[in-house]
Amino acid sequence: MTTSRHCLVPSSPVLHVFEQDGGWHWGITVPRSQGHGFKVIAFSRETFATEDAARCDGTLALTDSAAAGAQCT
Repeated sequence: MTTSRHCLVPSSPVLHVFEQDGGWHWGITVPRSQGHGFKVIAFSRETFATEDAARCDGTLALTDSAAAGAQCT
């Protein structure tokens, strides 16, 4: 009998918002193709004063990356 294990890892980019060095930042990750963990594909260079501001900017970047990916298919 063959069994298959399915990971519950999202296959599309994921936005992460976090506080670091006194400000808010965002990063976008995708699962690594081999091995475990995630690969950062984009991040904010700007430091945001609030979590909401970082989330808003990160959401725009995530939307732009999804639109660019759709154009490449």
